[in-house]
Amino acid sequence: MKKHMLHRLGGAVTAAGMLLAALSAVPSASAADLTGKDISTCNYVYDAGGAKLSQGKPYEMKLETIGVSATENVTEVWLSFNADTSSGLPTMPAFGYTAPGYNEDNWYQDGIWLEHPTAQMTVVFPIPDGYPLSNDFQFQLWGDEGESLSEVTVNAVGIKTGDGSSIGTVTRRGDVNDDKTVTVADPVALAKFLLGAGELAAPANGDLDGNNRLNAVDLTILKRGLMNGTLGGSTDTGETAMEFVSHMKLGWNLGNTLDATVNSYTTPGAAETSWGCPFTTKAMIDCVKNAGFNTIRIPVTWGEKCSGSDFKIDDAWMNRVQEIVDYAISDDMYVILNIHHDNTQRGNNAYFYPDQSHYDNSVKFITSVWTQVANRFESYDNHLVFETLNEPRLVGTSNEWNGGTSEARKIVNEYNAAALKAIRATGGNNTKRFVMMPGYAASSSAVAINDIVLPDDDHLIVDIHGYAPYDFALNRTGTDSWNQSSGSYEIVSIFEAAKSKFLSKGIPVVIGEFGALNKSNEGTRATWAKYYVETADSYGIPCVWWDNNQFFDSRYQDGEAFGLIDRGSLSIKFPQIMSAMVEASKNRG
Repeated sequence: MKKHMLHRLGGAVTAAGMLLAALSAVPSASAADLTGKDISTCNYVYDAGGAKLSQGKPYEMKLETIGVSATENVTEVWLSFNADTSSGLPTMPAFGYTAPGYNEDNWYQDGIWLEHPTAQMTVVFPIPDGYPLSNDFQFQLWGDEGESLSEVTVNAVGIKTGDGSSIGTVTRRGDVNDDKTVTVADPVALAKFLLGAGELAAPANGDLDGNNRLNAVDLTILKRGLMNGTLGGSTDTGETAMEFVSHMKLGWNLGNTLDATVNSYTTPGAAETSWGCPFTTKAMIDCVKNAGFNTIRIPVTWGEKCSGSDFKIDDAWMNRVQEIVDYAISDDMYVILNIHHDNTQRGNNAYFYPDQSHYDNSVKFITSVWTQVANRFESYDNHLVFETLNEPRLVGTSNEWNGGTSEARKIVNEYNAAALKAIRATGGNNTKRFVMMPGYAASSSAVAINDIVLPDDDHLIVDIHGYAPYDFALNRTGTDSWNQSSGSYEIVSIFEAAKSKFLSKGIPVVIGEFGALNKSNEGTRATWAKYYVETADSYGIPCVWWDNNQFFDSRYQDGEAFGLIDRGSLSIKFPQIMSAMVEASKNRG
């Protein structure tokens, strides 16, 4: 097979091995990454008009064509493109330019391997310090003929210039004086800043058009937002927790994505796609909303993205989490944000683990993460829900999935309380934010549910995970058949236990994860899903489907096939199941 090479302008410079070697030599902080941001935020944008980028045929560009002067410092080059994902093949967009002194070939090159591309993607290629971008540069597709995409469609090329600095991150839209309120004082402060007569405590909060610059457009949006009440929303709606949960209609999990664990964290995009799911785009979340979901759970693994003894979260990772949360919030969806796969046992360095030997470090980690996350999202209204932990359990022990030990169940309660204390301490909207809490392993077993002890707080929701009945829904070697007369007991038992312990006392419950493995039985799964969601609704419980973007019959693969929406092609893979759940939840929300 012919393996395409990245060519320099005027001739071939390197083969596949050299490209990969060059990529590995580039510092991780400078490597190509993916972004969900609009390319219009670049200083210069060139409309490519649907040009084709094909393997073996460089797409050549000039800075002067885009309007960039020779005196400007280029910090990033963006490539926005569409891909036909129907074949399931990967792709590797690559970028190169003449860079005297960079290596023996005086040629800089960078690329990113996309194992599972989506229909529309944007790649960011940072320009390394000391090797400025020349007037001439090019893009290519690299890969093996027949084993990777041979062509993509270029939408636009973006150029970011300047010193590469950012005006910061948004904490509360419009709150430029950073006093956790949006008042007349904010447009006054922004107007003075634009006239050069003052500084801003939180300039990013004034970037209301999202272009990393402050101008008169932002001032106009701020004034308008202040007048019509679209800025500075509150979580204190006066609703009870039961009333609030009644607005959640049907939910979907962004599984195996931000929750993926990695051996070595480099960039958000690399971590996000490390378990084989494609990079999350706004179009993907729009697809979820249009399918009939009004709630999205965003599982996030934080530990590997933290540094130091105080567990400082990487800014780029926090920004990416916020970006995806914003996709859903802009679609008027309810968002559940959590701590997910950080339940580990690694001596004294565990992130969290429910036993006495890891207790102090676990509380420190949970408190640190939730303080940082709560501060970042303090301004968000009640569409954002925090979920303290995911399935906290004794990983790797014989008690992991059997309801745990009495001690472990007690410690989980204490970890939940520590998380809530950290969230409430950040003030603002977090004092009344609705918070979800699981019991041991978020288990649906009676012992785990009955041993849940909630803190004294009237804005709490209980989280239970219910893959039932087990042999049909979760056991890969179990049955592929189900009928209501013989298969309803385990399902109803979950809701009855929830009713006895919580619902009867006015405390709401959410099924944070449920689903049934694909065993080439879509019709049966649809019948089961309709019964499950309808029955849950009769108890006032909303359900959130676990979707890990895996679709093949689970009996013939190592993974668990819970995929419902194909995130690459933006299509519903099992329309019967989707229709059944939408019908079953039509009276909610």
